[in-house]
Amino acid sequence: MNYDVVIMGSGAAGLTAALVAAKAGLKVAVLEKAAHFGGTTAISGGGIWIPCSPQARAERVDDTLDKARGYALGVVGNRAEKALIDGYIDNGPAMVEWLAAKTDVQFLLSPPSSDWYPDVAGAMDHGRLLAPTEFDGRQLGADFARLSKPREEFNAPGGMMIDLFDLPYIARLPAPGALWHMAKIAIRFALDKRKLGRGSRLTMGTALVGRLFHSALKAGVACHENAAVESLVVNQGRVTGVRALINGALVEIGANKGVVLASGGFSANAEMRKAYIPFAEQHVSILPYENTGDGINAATAAGAAMGAENHVNAVWAVVSKRRRADGYLERYAHLIDMSKPGCIAVNRQGRRFANEASVHFVEAMHATGTVPAHIIANGAFVKKYGMGLVLPGGGKIKELVADGYLKTAPTLADLAVQIGVDAKGLEATVAKVAADAATGKDTAFGKGDTRIDAEIGDPKHLPNPCFGPVGDGPYYAIEIFPGDGSTTVGVRIDSQCRVIGADGAPIAGLWAAGLDANSIWQGKSPAHGCNVGPAMATGFIAGRSITA
Repeated sequence: MNYDVVIMGSGAAGLTAALVAAKAGLKVAVLEKAAHFGGTTAISGGGIWIPCSPQARAERVDDTLDKARGYALGVVGNRAEKALIDGYIDNGPAMVEWLAAKTDVQFLLSPPSSDWYPDVAGAMDHGRLLAPTEFDGRQLGADFARLSKPREEFNAPGGMMIDLFDLPYIARLPAPGALWHMAKIAIRFALDKRKLGRGSRLTMGTALVGRLFHSALKAGVACHENAAVESLVVNQGRVTGVRALINGALVEIGANKGVVLASGGFSANAEMRKAYIPFAEQHVSILPYENTGDGINAATAAGAAMGAENHVNAVWAVVSKRRRADGYLERYAHLIDMSKPGCIAVNRQGRRFANEASVHFVEAMHATGTVPAHIIANGAFVKKYGMGLVLPGGGKIKELVADGYLKTAPTLADLAVQIGVDAKGLEATVAKVAADAATGKDTAFGKGDTRIDAEIGDPKHLPNPCFGPVGDGPYYAIEIFPGDGSTTVGVRIDSQCRVIGADGAPIAGLWAAGLDANSIWQGKSPAHGCNVGPAMATGFIAGRSITA
């Protein structure tokens, strides 16, 4: 087989690069190691952080590229590679416009979402985050079966996908208009499940890769699943193709223009995790098991240099896990429940050790050595908000208690015995929280003090949407671990996303995008959407560089 461009990986980075190259008239192949397309992006929220997007300009958001650039550089600090951040900030709006004009990929301005470091000059509390529009998977026809399914344990409970834009309706339930909106979604899902075996209303990251995949197929991109790249082909210092196992057969695939590495980082590579991730033995990644660092390892074998030491080596996520009867390991990312009033996290002494609503909570787990920890709430909380794999309304409580994922007891002392924490410490902690909650001020860790905390809290709970008493029993607990939603260590790239060799010069014919490239933030993300955003932007830049 021979192509102009060969792309390793089918997440947002790889598919964006594929579209740019294909629309320029090049013959493009995408090689996906897994049995389905979508990669890491398919299980993400799909948001992208793009300052001064066309959507923001249409809403007259008061922002500038220089303001955003200053904020990003202020967050990353003296480790920043300015050329990479400049490339991202400057190309982001053009990428969104290009995709809207040339492909099926469409974005909307997300509901207000604050930048993560409000004290850094240039931070904004809205207008920089974009969300993908929902996608009807039926447009893919027979190729719908080739698209990755959403994770039922956290972004599609029961398989039915919910969008950010559905949340206001959920908050207004059981008001008639909200009830009708959610009923239509449920009815469609039930009909799809019977006919297609899955829901066709795709949202978040699944919608984004659905749109990218649909566009790539229409653009003539050859998409190969079950295609694992074994190594790069290098001739006289130039990368000219790859060797890949496609459906079990080893083949050499030529790439006349070049190869783009976008295979999703190394979250599932045990040895690389030991080298880069704290508490590696207890660490639980939510990423696909195919993300074993293949792109990074192929590049370094061809002489690529790894990125410099980052602030952190992954985008952290609080994760709980449950082994199902069929052997599958469910991994739940606690993105919502811990921010609600009445949920606390404790160490073995029964003490809180951090702000449970903070996007930096895992860093506190690492810093204090609290690995694992437990989150605790009472029955009223669990039934109202859900907790972990327990759905709002209390769905699956009995099942999850029976298999040990969820611990429960009538008193705090009894719960403490079950989860192995100090009972007196836990009782004292809950009493302290109750006393503080009377004023709405978390004097210990400031839970709910910032806008970014409050955005994920309960707006109906006043005066603090994130902080409230644990209340009366029965009580429930879930063991939580540090995990990740992406790694941030990868090969060095220049402003054109060309891979840099050990000699400091670009390796001819080789580009990297997404998680295979070292984080442009050096691991310190400025906001939500700073994983998928750079994945798409580096894919866009790499595609343009190849076609130039």
